[in-house]
Amino acid sequence: MKSFLGLLVLCCWVGTGWAANEHSPGTTKETVLRWVETFRSAKPEFQAGETVKLDDLEKVRPFLPPGYFEEYNFPDVEFVITQTGDYPPHPVYREATEKFAGQTELAADGALENYTAGQPFPDASLDTQDPESGIKAAWNFNFRWQHYGQRVDRYAYLLVQGGGTHGPIADLPEGVIRGTGGQIERVLWQRYQRVYFTHLAILPTNNYTFPAPEAEQFEFKDYSEFLAPYEQRGQRAVIQRPADPRLADQAWSYSPALRRVRRFSAEERADSFAGTDTTLDDFYGFSGHPLDYNWTFHGWKEVLHVMNSRYPYPHYYGPNGWLPYDRWELRRCAVVEMAPKDPRHPYSSKLLFWDAQTYRTALALAFDRDGKLWKIWQPQNSWSEDTVEQPNPDQGLFIARYEGVPTIDVQNRQATLYITFEMDYPAVAPVDIEGLFDLNKLTEGRR
Repeated sequence: MKSFLGLLVLCCWVGTGWAANEHSPGTTKETVLRWVETFRSAKPEFQAGETVKLDDLEKVRPFLPPGYFEEYNFPDVEFVITQTGDYPPHPVYREATEKFAGQTELAADGALENYTAGQPFPDASLDTQDPESGIKAAWNFNFRWQHYGQRVDRYAYLLVQGGGTHGPIADLPEGVIRGTGGQIERVLWQRYQRVYFTHLAILPTNNYTFPAPEAEQFEFKDYSEFLAPYEQRGQRAVIQRPADPRLADQAWSYSPALRRVRRFSAEERADSFAGTDTTLDDFYGFSGHPLDYNWTFHGWKEVLHVMNSRYPYPHYYGPNGWLPYDRWELRRCAVVEMAPKDPRHPYSSKLLFWDAQTYRTALALAFDRDGKLWKIWQPQNSWSEDTVEQPNPDQGLFIARYEGVPTIDVQNRQATLYITFEMDYPAVAPVDIEGLFDLNKLTEGRR
């Protein structure tokens, strides 16, 4: 039986345009936060092993927020429910967390002090009544367990327009999009690698720092290169995140058309990336500077999430071809709001749902400057220790492997699907990245 309160709120939503067969352009942050509070302690009416279909779709409403729940109202919808799994980080990360427990503090501006490695703040210290809990959760996310960082040798961006149909998609494996929903306007191909240089739990014998010259000056470096289509092939970029959180990123790009390397502004991190529906700061749910935002902790909430995919790369389906088709499980998440300090930022705020065990983004919702829901992200992960479905190159790392994410623009009814192929979290030595982040070799491509 649904609770009386749940039924009351459901009726209110239906009465104001929230019927299950409608897409409402009026979803606001307040609407979503009311949903969080209403269903904060909801118990599932489904169980592991069950497949929830259209007739029982209301069973998932307490675990998918308004504005996103409605996307799943179509005849062939199905949620394959699996048991909530156990995904602990690598023992070295847990050891670092225990070793340095209680040492990390916040400076007056929210920057970390006395942080070495592991999770900066215990979850028990997060409290909705504590104004510092939001930035504490943000630092926990920022320094989640990620080994040395992710490498993707083939990364597809699918730009999808809602409505219509599409035919075969060149160069993509069969099954990436089940059915023909949505119009595939463009497919971009890229390679990418991130390498972390400091606070590496894997390197206690080297003061938790990567063994390279000046490594202590950086948190991470990113390398990306477009492989296709032809007009973008060869475009490359290097981004350097300083270890000092008060310093801006340094970023350079190379354009074959211009035949030169240029430095680009950190302000461009909030712009659309390569014409997609996301920004550089949206990567991984959030990839910006924590100090550029105001943070609020809204407590804990269970949501449905693809934490352990049954596929080696994401699959999508639905009338627009942009909804995850996979197995789902309930995950307890920290609900954290970030509001940009820069009034020119396109978002007024963003709600992030961070998995309590892995601090991976399970769900994110961005709101425009009028406070209305604009974009939705639901990343898909796989678990490195699960080799039942397919061989896993990262077995032994105890890592939730980021496989991809749909970014849905609910206002303009379009999306960008990010799909990783040939992806891993490799062990990295200085020789492995020699030349990768060398700006003098940016014109030559990856080595």
